[in-house]
Amino acid sequence: MTVKEELHQLIDGLDDEQARDLLEDLRDAADSDGPPLDEEALASLDRGLADIAADRMISLEDFQRRDQRAVGKERWDTSFH
Repeated sequence: MTVKEELHQLIDGLDDEQARDLLEDLRDAADSDGPPLDEEALASLDRGLADIAADRMISLEDFQRRDQRAVGKERWDTSFH
């Protein structure tokens, strides 16, 4: 399988919200004014895409609940004023 075919397969497994988030992240990463991505950053993106493709993800709300329990206090303010 080619790299492009693998990317197509990963993207086809995303719902619209996940695809929109990924597209935004990719556009931000492609910002010509920003620093180039190093090997570590690229490897991290690969791991994240693999996790998404394997459905190993949780919602932001679940993450925040788990983090709050681990820290033992209110840490995340999700309200927008």
